[in-house]
Formats: sequence, structure tokens, C-alpha cells
Amino acid sequence: MTQYEIEGLWVEKRLAVAYHFDDAVRFKSGEHAGETGRIVALFTLEPFPTYVIEFPGGTSGVAVEPDLERAV
Repeated sequence: MTQYEIEGLWVEKRLAVAYHFDDAVRFKSGEHAGETGRIVALFTLEPFPTYVIEFPGGTSGVAVEPDLERAV
């Protein structure tokens, strides 16, 4: 599946993933542990869904689904 196809299905919420565009998340581990941001892209599905997260300051980070949790 191409990146374009993944993005299309993701936007239509036709993929079994935990997060969608603009969901608020917190990094549970890794370099950005404890930081929060908003999901802006789904990068890949294998081996885990991998997201691009934008931080409030405008920078971004990448995380796999198991390393994220919903931010309140």
C-alpha cells in the first residue's frame, strides 16, 4: 500500500488505528517522553502504526502507536 493510499484510508477513518488527525497525544517513552502534541499524519502501518506529531511550538516528532497515549 502506498503512502497516498494509507493517508486516504486514514482520513476516511477506514483503518484500524488508535489515532486520527488532530488527536491530542502524549509520548509515553523515548526522546519526547511526557511531551504532548497533535497527530498530523500517519506515516506507515508496519510493524506498528507510526505517526507524525506536531508540538505546540511548531516542531514535530515521530512515534509508533505503543509509545503514545491520549492527552487530556
